[in-house]
Amino acid sequence: MSAMRWWIDGTPTPLLAALERDPNAVLAGPGSTPRERTGRKRFYRVEDPEGGPALYVKSFQGPRGAAAWLRRSRARREARIARRVAERGFAAARPIAWAEERRAGRLLRSLVVIPERPLRNLRAWLSDPATAGATRRRLLQSFAGLMRRLHDAGVDQDNSSPKNFLVDPEGDWVLIDFERCRLGRPLGTRRWTLLAKLQRHDLGVSNSERLRFLRSYLDQDGERLGRREAWAKIARAFLAIRRRDARHATRAAFRPGRRIGRDGRTWYVKGREQAPVIRLSLGPARSRAVWTLCHVYERLRLPALRPVRLDDQGVDLQVPELDEHAMEFHGAVARARRRFEPYGSFVREPQWALTPSGAVLLTPDAFRLRL
Repeated sequence: MSAMRWWIDGTPTPLLAALERDPNAVLAGPGSTPRERTGRKRFYRVEDPEGGPALYVKSFQGPRGAAAWLRRSRARREARIARRVAERGFAAARPIAWAEERRAGRLLRSLVVIPERPLRNLRAWLSDPATAGATRRRLLQSFAGLMRRLHDAGVDQDNSSPKNFLVDPEGDWVLIDFERCRLGRPLGTRRWTLLAKLQRHDLGVSNSERLRFLRSYLDQDGERLGRREAWAKIARAFLAIRRRDARHATRAAFRPGRRIGRDGRTWYVKGREQAPVIRLSLGPARSRAVWTLCHVYERLRLPALRPVRLDDQGVDLQVPELDEHAMEFHGAVARARRRFEPYGSFVREPQWALTPSGAVLLTPDAFRLRL
């Protein structure tokens, strides 16, 4: 019989007490909103029926094999890292409780509970058209200073997602999500990889804003050469990350699971079965190549049609919402081509469609990836 043990590091509330008594009932109840499952983790937002702050609950499945007896739980590790980050002088969303469910010493599941903070994350601020230019500049400058202090303090936040940095308009920051965070000595060359990972996320910032961020991070306003060298290091790290992303997308394109389904000799992307499509009848080999290419493009966030279905005779690609403003076509195509440039070259003249978000590539195999 399994048993769950709890550790409480916050003010007890009726909702937290209910989680202690029966977490399964609370997480399956009407006030609980599950998020998309990722790997062996599930994420829930639980409303407080008495009007208190909502709670975020992460549920981690235990590791497989002998590690289920040997490793400490992911929930306990996240709580420990959050506490140590706070001890280094940073505002962190610390868990108020965590739990481990074991059977005969074997870890089955662990939970971590974090109170909701009424703050927007960096991505929400920068992607909001209502955010004024002065506020954007202040946020980016403040964020650059925060990243520099974190790296100098030895905080290696591997998942450097803008969603993991909460901020108010005055630039006061709160860090969240410490699953993939490590603490050690001040970061050396590792900092360029972490800064490159930020470039993968769609922040809605211009190249001039990226350079302004880097200048603030380096704090070397008068040293042009230093900024150029730093930018070159970040660019190399960025391409290395994108090569790994491309390899991962290539393997995942033919791996049935949470996102990819298979029905006999037909492959499909779950959730897109009813999408309007265009059919490319290319034969087995070219169809598989285009299917794989489209998955890589999607992973790299390149403007191309999204894959829907593959069989032996062809591949179906999702029809985009079109925009009739033909006068903007050439500028939109030029911007789309620039996004492809770091990853290879066009081997023949491509075809494009204009959508409300810009031009998208209609002929996936017109581009040759070189990663």
